[in-house]
Amino acid sequence: MLCRTGSGKLLIMSGETKKTCCTDRRWLGRADCRRCHIRHMMLFSGLPESAFDDTLQPINHLLTRPGGVLFDVTETDPAIFAIRRGLVKLQHTATDGAQRIVRLLGPGSAIGLELLDGARRYRNTAIAVSEVDACRIPLSTARALQSKYPVLCAQVLRQLQDQLDLSDEWITALSTGPARERVANLLLMLVQFSTEANNDIELLPGEDMAAIVGTTVETVSRVVASLKRRQLLHKVAEGLYRVDEKALHAISREDAG
Repeated sequence: MLCRTGSGKLLIMSGETKKTCCTDRRWLGRADCRRCHIRHMMLFSGLPESAFDDTLQPINHLLTRPGGVLFDVTETDPAIFAIRRGLVKLQHTATDGAQRIVRLLGPGSAIGLELLDGARRYRNTAIAVSEVDACRIPLSTARALQSKYPVLCAQVLRQLQDQLDLSDEWITALSTGPARERVANLLLMLVQFSTEANNDIELLPGEDMAAIVGTTVETVSRVVASLKRRQLLHKVAEGLYRVDEKALHAISREDAG
């Protein structure tokens, strides 16, 4: 079990995914949505306080380590996941076994929303890229809230549309143009997802970056090494990097032109 210490730090035990005590030890794994410090970003941001009295109690607050699977297409007990911190990749497996990363989602995003739009199962597998702090919302709870609070229906549809729009941007920014431009666009996307001070980012594993921008690990390594030499990407703490956003935007425009 994961718990918060007196200082508020999370203790991570063995295993890929664990429940947390959230903000109240008595909940022991139950999310306390009233006290969520990023509630304004989350799926339930528009709900009244009364919605948090009973309906939300089945929601669990989870931590998933990098590489851990939040859900896959064979899931028999599907739920909606709301990301509080970290990055999740949605991975599609073709009939020939080839795997492709189709989307990256970060804090404030909800995944599995297709289940509320008529889908009978998940379309992709969701895998934690960095450590992911998320709330698992049972499908029955989400559907009950949709029925009771029309505002939630509007938010679900808006998130679905936003994710479709993001997919279109993904195709344009990360799948076309020179490798240097695609890597620059990926780093800028990571900045948008960042919840760190100064928008610092965690670099993705080389294999993930290569899969996202459609090139080889070696090519990604060369581009990243070049950005580091030019101080457009530099380490500020263990596992954290700061990017020169202005310079990366310039690279994107220069290569696109």
